[in-house]
Amino acid sequence: MKHEMISPSKDYPFKLFSFTSRNPDRLISTHWHESAELLYCLKGNLEVRFPQVTYLLEPGDTLFINSNIIHSSRSPRPNEVFVMQFPLKFLQEMTQNQYNDQFVFNVIPLKKKDERMQALLNQIFQEYQLNDLATNLLVKSRTLAFLALVTKEYSIPIATKKTIKSLKHLERLKQVNDYVLENYNQSLKLEQVAEVFNYDPAYFSRFFKKYMGIPFSEYVNTVRLEKAYYQLRDTDMTVLDIAMANGFLSVKSFYNVFKKNYTLSPQQYRQKYFK
Repeated sequence: MKHEMISPSKDYPFKLFSFTSRNPDRLISTHWHESAELLYCLKGNLEVRFPQVTYLLEPGDTLFINSNIIHSSRSPRPNEVFVMQFPLKFLQEMTQNQYNDQFVFNVIPLKKKDERMQALLNQIFQEYQLNDLATNLLVKSRTLAFLALVTKEYSIPIATKKTIKSLKHLERLKQVNDYVLENYNQSLKLEQVAEVFNYDPAYFSRFFKKYMGIPFSEYVNTVRLEKAYYQLRDTDMTVLDIAMANGFLSVKSFYNVFKKNYTLSPQQYRQKYFK
């Protein structure tokens, strides 16, 4: 898990980009960001996991991830996804400070697609790539039209007390997150980390799984796998060296965790997708 800082695109007060995953089962570990995020699936599939629910996006599906919501993602098939990331300050300015105070957006994949939303997102996706002044103005106007649509038809009220409580949990989780990111390449047992933060191990285990949606040990392995993935792709390090550099106790434990998540061994995956 990590708290991600997001900067706007050069010509907009928000960030626009698309990503393509050619490697099935590509993992993005559990994280959150203050900016809200809109995911629009163009090709393939994208699985997005929240602590209490998981969505599988198919072509034409849209998912809005509200500010400071914990999530992770996986690409079960090669895909292309268009992403719009809105800084919290921008959304508050556009909604007279009502977003994330009085309401949030509830945009999830539905069997019946909203053709108005799809039309706007298709136009934004096509036009933002042209990058000239007139088109930039069009993209901004269509983005405001999109926000007007979701504000009018996809907003839901929020409970202030619940939001405050969630933010307190995020503060505690961020401290745990920072510790894991600094020490993932060492032995990290639940009991050890619980002691560092003065938690009873049983309470810490329940707390972490409740708000993260996965057990602590699984989360640590996800962080290690994400680091190992890039070393497998970008370096000539041996599988043994990658395992040792990322806190796995042995090649066998790395092999088992990797194959469980990617269905192939590290050697097979490197040969198939990175050679």
